[in-house]
Amino acid sequence: MRSFIKLISLMLACLMLVSVLAACNNTDSTDKNKDSVANTVGGDAEGTKLPQIDWEGKEYRILGRQYTEEIFTNFEVDRDEMPEDVVGLAVWNRNATLLAKYGIDVVGNLVDKPADQAKTFLEAGDDLYDLFMCPNTSMQQFGKAGHLVNINGLKYVDMENDCWNEYANEQLTFGGKLYYTTNKFLLQDKHRTWIIWYNRTLANELNAGYLEREVFDGTWTIDRLIEISKTCSKESDGLDGMTAGDTWGVAIHTQGNFAQLLYGCGFRLSEMQKDGYPALVGPTDSMLSIIDKVLELTVDTQHCYVQGLRPTDSDNKNDIESTFREGRAVIMTHAVSWLSNLFRVDFEYGVLPMPKYTEEQEDYYCTPGIGNSCLMAVPATINDIEFAGFALEAISEESVNTTYKDYIETKCKLQVAYDEDMSKCFNIIFKNIVYDIAFIDAYGDLDKVIKSDIISSGSNIYGRQFSKYESRAKKQMNQTKEAYAKLEY
Repeated sequence: MRSFIKLISLMLACLMLVSVLAACNNTDSTDKNKDSVANTVGGDAEGTKLPQIDWEGKEYRILGRQYTEEIFTNFEVDRDEMPEDVVGLAVWNRNATLLAKYGIDVVGNLVDKPADQAKTFLEAGDDLYDLFMCPNTSMQQFGKAGHLVNINGLKYVDMENDCWNEYANEQLTFGGKLYYTTNKFLLQDKHRTWIIWYNRTLANELNAGYLEREVFDGTWTIDRLIEISKTCSKESDGLDGMTAGDTWGVAIHTQGNFAQLLYGCGFRLSEMQKDGYPALVGPTDSMLSIIDKVLELTVDTQHCYVQGLRPTDSDNKNDIESTFREGRAVIMTHAVSWLSNLFRVDFEYGVLPMPKYTEEQEDYYCTPGIGNSCLMAVPATINDIEFAGFALEAISEESVNTTYKDYIETKCKLQVAYDEDMSKCFNIIFKNIVYDIAFIDAYGDLDKVIKSDIISSGSNIYGRQFSKYESRAKKQMNQTKEAYAKLEY
């Protein structure tokens, strides 16, 4: 069956290439196409810098995640048969192009626990995969053990190419070495980025305004979110007190979203230093002020609905997504992947980045889910390192105007977005995704402090908790630094 699929894929790809070559004979249409590509998200008008090498059908072996909940699955790798959905078809066509253009056959193996399988084959020294994807929290152990290849040192990999994420690379580089990262080939991390969904219809009815406009003019802040929580929450189920059946200005999907709100306001557990290694920061006055401000939102249980922190058990058992779906929440924090539920709503909706701390903050920031998002790495066990670098660059380049473009431009913007403003918000969301090493790798359990301890306590205990965990966190960071410094690759 797979041989037949390869044949069909090769034929389709050849037809695609013939069409491209024919188009190149028309100067006017080529210029127009370049302009069009340059204006899309991730458009790469310069094209590939890879040499024309035929790898004669060599398999590019990728390990990823297959999960019972599809939102946690690596859907960007390959397909066994031609799919009907727009992103799946883009994956199929991209892989067919790679096979026709370079003789690279993309073969994915998606398993329930890729980190466990990676640990097994890496420790055994087996040459089983050329690339693998695991949840963010799993990668550090492999890097410290010397099981990963420095990606930015691979032959053929061009970090200046538009397919790579400069902002992510800067955050994930250790001492000049990049052992795991993301780029435009990887889509599951975008799918699991935490954002704000909002009910435009309800916002208009409750006089909250058109919130995208605030994003664009830089006034979308945590203070504004607090204002919405207070002015838009109201009794609507006929029962005494605010309950799950009432209307809410702000609904927080999980306690862990407290950390996402902090990061949107510029909070960081660690930052890169001049030596190229991360170091803990804080607790500074600005960090404590940010925590105070987010607490101002979440401790107000009469106006902010936080899943798991309600006064009654019945409220805590309520599905907060239902509250939003039923049109009883102006704001809901959730991942981009919630777009798969939008067919169930009958109101006009929009997306927003996490709010800034103040209007003076330069950028909006969002974070991916830590445990159920993923990053990618090249295993040090591979025998053909040259092929691994070539294939990684090839699939990354080809993804820019195929899978990445169709996920962002078509699925998120056209199939989900109502209009240009929603599309602009997606651009803003994906521009500055934060990868804080101390948060991802849980140094000293400080991640738990900002994900659950503070919001559960209802008070700003960060200074005390930081003092409690600081020594252990610094020790773990130094161990990582020492381990990486010893690696020759």
